[in-house]
Amino acid sequence: MSAWSGSLPPPGEERSEFIEDKGVLLRHGSSLALMALVSTALNESDEFGEVDPEDDWKKWTEGRPELKLYYGALIDPSRDGADAVACILRAVLDPSTPGRASGRNRIIIDYVTTRKAFRGKGLASAAVSFVEQAAAATGSNCYVLALEESCTYWMGQGFILEPSRRLTARLNVFPDTHLLRRAADPPDEGEASDDQFLEARRQLEEEGSDSGEDEDEDEGEALVIALSLLASHPDAAERDASRALLLKAATNLTNDPWNPVWRPPPPRHRADVASMAWRSTR
Repeated sequence: MSAWSGSLPPPGEERSEFIEDKGVLLRHGSSLALMALVSTALNESDEFGEVDPEDDWKKWTEGRPELKLYYGALIDPSRDGADAVACILRAVLDPSTPGRASGRNRIIIDYVTTRKAFRGKGLASAAVSFVEQAAAATGSNCYVLALEESCTYWMGQGFILEPSRRLTARLNVFPDTHLLRRAADPPDEGEASDDQFLEARRQLEEEGSDSGEDEDEDEGEALVIALSLLASHPDAAERDASRALLLKAATNLTNDPWNPVWRPPPPRHRADVASMAWRSTR
C-alpha cells in the first residue's frame, strides 16, 4: 500500500489509498456515498443476499450506542460504476472509554467478501491487512466474528479465541459466531458496564440448558478452545503438525459421501464468508 496517512478519516468522511501491488484503489471511511456503495454491494452479493445489515446493526447498537460502522471498498480503476467494486469490508469501531482499564480501542471485522470476478487475487487479504494496519496505528485491538467451521482458518492467520467472557458478551452479538482476537494484541478484560451483557448471556444459557440445547454448544466451544490453544502453542513444529492433522481430518469428513452432515454449509454471513473468500484468493 502506498502513502497511507496512518489515521482514519473523521466520521462522515472517507479517504482513498492506492494499493500498488494489487492495482486497486482502497476507499475507506464512513461517508454516505461509501456506506451506500458497500451496502448495495452486500445486498447484491451471493453470500449476503439473505442477510439484513440494518437488522445486524440494531443488534450491535442495542446498549452500545458508542459503536460506529466503518466501511472499506477496493475499486478497480479500469472499470466504471458498480462493476468496478472488487471487494468490500465492514468493520465496527469500539472507541476506548475512561472505564476501560486496557485503554485500547477495538476494531471488529464484521463483513468481508470479494466479487467472483475478482477472486484469486488476494483482495480480501489486502482489505483485512488494512484493518490490521489501522488497528496498529490507532492503538486498537483487532477482532473477528467467525463461525465454528471457519475458526481453524482464522487461527491459522494469527487469531485466538477471546478468553474474556465479559468482553465476548459485549462484542459477540450473534448466536452462531465466536469472538476471536489477534494473538499479538494485549489482553482486554472489558469494563464494568459490560456486565449487563454478561448477565443477559447467562440467562440465555440457562434457558438453553433447561431446553436441553446446550450439549452441542458445549462441544463446539470445547473444539474452538482446543483450536485456540493449538494456535498459540510455542513449539512451531508441534503446532504445524497438529494443525495438519486437524485439517486432514476436516478434509476427510467433508469429502466423505456417507457423512453429509459435515459438508460445509453455504456461506451465511460475516467471518465465515471471509474465510471462504480467502481460500479462493490465496
